[in-house]
Amino acid sequence: MKRVRPRAVLDLLTRISIIGIGLYLPVWLYLAELRPRIALYRTEKDLRTLAAACDQALRSAEATEETRAQLDPAQVARLDLSLEIGRLPCKSYSTLTEQLLSEGVSRHALAALNLSATSDPAYPDLRAVLVDADQLDAQLRVTSRLFDLAPLPLKEYPRDAKFQLGERLFFEPLLSGQGNRTCATCHALISATADGAALETHLDVSPEWLPGVPARNVPDLWNRDHNDVSTMLWDGRLQAVSAADEGGLLLPEPLPTTGFENLMALQSVRPIFVPAEMLGEPGAGNVLAPEARGTPVPEAVLSRVATRLYEDDERGKDTETYQRLFRKTYGVGAADEVRPAHLGNALAHYIEIAFQSRDTPWDLYLAGDLSALSADQKSGALIFYGIGRCAVCHAGDVFSDFGFHSVGVSDFRDVNRHARLTPVLG
Repeated sequence: MKRVRPRAVLDLLTRISIIGIGLYLPVWLYLAELRPRIALYRTEKDLRTLAAACDQALRSAEATEETRAQLDPAQVARLDLSLEIGRLPCKSYSTLTEQLLSEGVSRHALAALNLSATSDPAYPDLRAVLVDADQLDAQLRVTSRLFDLAPLPLKEYPRDAKFQLGERLFFEPLLSGQGNRTCATCHALISATADGAALETHLDVSPEWLPGVPARNVPDLWNRDHNDVSTMLWDGRLQAVSAADEGGLLLPEPLPTTGFENLMALQSVRPIFVPAEMLGEPGAGNVLAPEARGTPVPEAVLSRVATRLYEDDERGKDTETYQRLFRKTYGVGAADEVRPAHLGNALAHYIEIAFQSRDTPWDLYLAGDLSALSADQKSGALIFYGIGRCAVCHAGDVFSDFGFHSVGVSDFRDVNRHARLTPVLG
């Protein structure tokens, strides 16, 4: 048996040790140096944007304390929700830093990166607070839960007799005193049911027939049947203080509100008897207001509308005459049986069904279609409900708190005296 010399054993062990060190050293270098550097490099962009967004959210929360006392309780509650949503990047930032620490990134490196991100004069790029789609959707799920967001409820779209009657009335020039203006003249479809102007265009009437309130722009008609809508006109002169069938509709003009189904119905007939809007200058040439003296009586003006429409039926323009539509809808025959509420209810029925914001990307997203919004739109929604604090006032399904707020815009006719109070609308 050959004897193994101690020196040979020692040489073998030395070689094994050298080989082991040679194999271990790269692994050690990777774990200790290279892996943390790679991890930090791969997440640096996300880490910087999250750090900056978190820092701005915290600063925003501090600045908000000064204005909290000026808000009503509902606004304060929504403000707290916005601040909570604004701080969501802080949770994501904390999760990411913990992950990096577990991969060997030093606290010193993370602190340096945080300082660099939050001291950057250009920070943060709010459009890119989160680049990961899953995180955007996760944060929006939190947002929708906190704000109780849901797709806007919609009415069915039946083209029944009442809808057809309202549609014809909406585009009917015979509702105006001179026969040259319709509801769609101001509520133009091409301008999303507004008129695209800074101020509404009044008819050329004598100063005595001009409204005694500051001129304002034409409001749109979208989603006006929502239950939260309890006032109309920019200064809220038209109100629903209780249910319509309980006499809860208030109108500034002397028109009985009996029979009107809702606030939109009452508002729909109002422009017909206002000289500066659709009626025109009262006098001999005005079919709806032939009296030259005295303020036109709303009920008398509206009673002449049906007579005018029935007379137009006799010219044979349409097979589906107004007389037939009023009979199908309300069971009335002669023109003198048509009440102001019949006109208003038909107009409101058409407006409430035709001007609903159907299947918007936002509603589709809330209904579960995560592809309905782009990444930029999702980031924008998080800003809207979070750090932007837009939802403190633009709240609910139709993005309004339906309150009246001084927006600091003076009436240009007398800059020193008037400041407009306007409701927040989406």
